[in-house]
Amino acid sequence: MSNSKKFIVSFLIILGLILPIFLPAFIMMALVKFMPDAITHTGIMSLFILSFVLFIIAGIFSKILSLIGLTEQKLDELGFLGLIISALSSFLSILVGYYWMKTLHLTSVHLSSIGILITAVITTIILTVLVKVLEKVE
Repeated sequence: MSNSKKFIVSFLIILGLILPIFLPAFIMMALVKFMPDAITHTGIMSLFILSFVLFIIAGIFSKILSLIGLTEQKLDELGFLGLIISALSSFLSILVGYYWMKTLHLTSVHLSSIGILITAVITTIILTVLVKVLEKVE
């Protein structure tokens, strides 16, 4: 394997480890620039904390799915339907997680309905593509 190929594989693996945790924060930072009325926050750190907690909630959603019989292997066996279930789970974990945190007053980030939908959709699309790319690398 050439050095450039090794670098690309290493970069994708590191991206696969870091991006799921911080991607919503990056999207919300971009959203502030393009749609300032869609999001208000007290600082960049509040976005990263929210993003980290959304990652934890996504992990809880994954555990719930595995408890009802939809493990990663089962989702892989289902093919396209498994991909849809996985993407829908990711989307719902972001949406539900944000509204739980907002309802319980655990976040200082306030997103409009359209803001959280845009964040959830873009995050889901990027993470789904990243998973598919990482599957091809293996």
